[in-house]
Amino acid sequence: MIRMCCVCHRVEEAGLWGPGPIRVASERVTHGFCPECYTSVMAEIEAYINEKSLCALAPSSWVPVQGVCGPCA
Repeated sequence: MIRMCCVCHRVEEAGLWGPGPIRVASERVTHGFCPECYTSVMAEIEAYINEKSLCALAPSSWVPVQGVCGPCA
C-alpha cells in the first residue's frame, strides 16, 4: 500500500517522502500527512485552539445567561 500526503500529494517510498506518481493504477493508496505538512497542520490547530481557549477570556467578560456563566453557556 502506498502512503500519500493528503495536503501536498507527495508519496512515501522506503521512509522518504518525495514527488512521485503512483506507478501502478491498481495499487492501493492510503492518505496521511508527510512530516512537513503534519508540523504545519498541527501548528495551525494549536493556534486555533489557543485563540478559542477559555483561558483567553477575562473573568470580567463572563456575562451570566439565565444563571450560567458565558463560557458554560
